[in-house]
Amino acid sequence: MMMSAQLVSILVMFISGIAVGAVIDCTRTVLNEIPSKIIGRFTYLVEWIIWILLGICTFYYLFLVKGGQWRVVDPLAQIAGIFAYEFIFQKIARFFGRVIVTILIKPIFFIGRLVVQIIRTIIHVLLKGIALLVRPIYKLYKKYLAKSFQKKK
Repeated sequence: MMMSAQLVSILVMFISGIAVGAVIDCTRTVLNEIPSKIIGRFTYLVEWIIWILLGICTFYYLFLVKGGQWRVVDPLAQIAGIFAYEFIFQKIARFFGRVIVTILIKPIFFIGRLVVQIIRTIIHVLLKGIALLVRPIYKLYKKYLAKSFQKKK
């Protein structure tokens, strides 16, 4: 039994609405969980880029399903899919978003901060070592040689 093209279009747009809701919600969850002030400044830009890419994907699906024809029922079906995501799937998607942040993103930031701290410590130790080596030479210079290089009045 074949479904009509209109029903397939409505189903595709409904499912794409669920996907759009999930992607936007997971993007917001991930961006809110990232412990960085730099990402926080670009949150709106990232979200706009995601919305634009999702719009392009939606029209691509319409092109695949109906040859690019658009009807008023298509955005209504997508909005219904977004609402279905909000009421049915949001808790599950947020859980998976937090799991991804906890398992993937936070360890990457932790390792990055650890590497920066190790590099800072190495530089600090090297500078202390150089200062320890230079200090006796500086004291000798100041005690014996500095007077000979001063201008005589």
